[in-house]
Amino acid sequence: MTKTIIPILGFVLISLISCKSTPKESDPESVKIDRLVSAYQSRNRFNGSLLVAKDGLIILSKGYGYANMEWNVPNTSESRFLIASISKVFTATLIAKLIDQGKLDLETPLSAVLPWYRKDIGDKVTICHLLNHTSGIPNYLMQKNKTLDEISAEFGTGAIDKLNFAEKYCSSDLEFEPGSQWKYNNSAYFLLGLIIEKITGKPYHVALQEMILDPLKMESSGDIQPDPQALVKNLVTGYVKNFDEFSRASYWNLSTTYAAGSLYSTPEDLLKFDRALYTDTFVSSKSKQAMFTMGLHGYGCGWELREAPIGNDSVLKKIQTHEGYLRAWHTRLYRIPEDGYCIVILSNTGDAPLESIFTGITDILYGRIPRQPKKSVGDVLNAEFKINGIESAVKLTRNLIEMDSLDKNESELNRLGYNLMNSKRTSEAVSVFQLNTQLFPESWNVWDSYGESLATAERIPESINAYEKSLQLNPASLTGKMALAGLKARK
Repeated sequence: MTKTIIPILGFVLISLISCKSTPKESDPESVKIDRLVSAYQSRNRFNGSLLVAKDGLIILSKGYGYANMEWNVPNTSESRFLIASISKVFTATLIAKLIDQGKLDLETPLSAVLPWYRKDIGDKVTICHLLNHTSGIPNYLMQKNKTLDEISAEFGTGAIDKLNFAEKYCSSDLEFEPGSQWKYNNSAYFLLGLIIEKITGKPYHVALQEMILDPLKMESSGDIQPDPQALVKNLVTGYVKNFDEFSRASYWNLSTTYAAGSLYSTPEDLLKFDRALYTDTFVSSKSKQAMFTMGLHGYGCGWELREAPIGNDSVLKKIQTHEGYLRAWHTRLYRIPEDGYCIVILSNTGDAPLESIFTGITDILYGRIPRQPKKSVGDVLNAEFKINGIESAVKLTRNLIEMDSLDKNESELNRLGYNLMNSKRTSEAVSVFQLNTQLFPESWNVWDSYGESLATAERIPESINAYEKSLQLNPASLTGKMALAGLKARK
């Protein structure tokens, strides 16, 4: 991975200029939203592009931070981002259009359209099971005892043969009976891409272009899968934020994401897609009903569905959304169809507080004063640790949390703990994981991590206690059971 140390202080000072003034009640929504998002940027919490629109009319469309940090190239409304799993929405829409054409049905079995697929599973799994993540087919990105880096290395760097890939990675024994459980599944959407190719007789990217992108004039969108090495005009560079520095995202063979996550787009192109869904000529009302009917785990056919209290009156609003996440790319498309709102947030610096930004934006749209962003707990703890040591860092972090001046974030602290573990700073890692258990006592994962750090520090009795606590909270954890058994054998 190529490290790129970015002068964050200068980056922050530049962006602070745009958010010094206090929002006024009379300020237009666009100004209030811009101030809010600029505040996230100034605290090093957001780098990307954003769009807010109502009934197709843009309230704000703007880039924040950098599309390329090495050359200080700014993000703009025309910057193109890999949208990762928002691609699933487009795959689901292609399937819906084929159903509208009478070429498929939600109850069509997998074996009827992919006859090469193993029949014992293909006869049970339907198009609907694939769309709503209830197929039971194992996810090829969740292989046992393998990290994502190990999986990525196994996939290689060249363009894949999709059929061979599906036979190898998307055809294992079922994890559960189709329809009985929900489990997010990239394999299902890989297979849906192959189904689209089989029915249309065209490559996925051609079907996408002809059935969605061209009719909607989405001229800044496309599929990177056919040639992941090709240059794409205005495609931003992906970075991973590691507290006080950024690095380029490590290589991922994007041909393996295919119909589950290989598209790129811009916020304004995604608005065109949003508007098309309000018509019955693009996708029929019957197909949209299937898309937006909540199933297991609040998921429809290609969409995350939920209701949330919004505004001063906390009125429940139906929200249709989908997240995309792949290393440097963290993206969200939100729709509030009752009021015609479309909100698109695209980040090219890894994990970003998109839900908090969305909540702040909806507060503004519905007449409530938004909560201003706070500094990141991981950034503050890490910076103080480097200057004054772990004891001072933990003390400062506790004080700031008590003052409600920091955003608590379980995953940030966990990541910092493992950074310290990997740097052989075991005692410091133990302190960070211990703090995490105190902030998130009901999280089995933080207790599991705390137990691991204690075991590394040879504090075996304490490690056993931590793993036992983790297993109380999550009795199904196989890794926890194995670790605990190994520790007890060492006593």
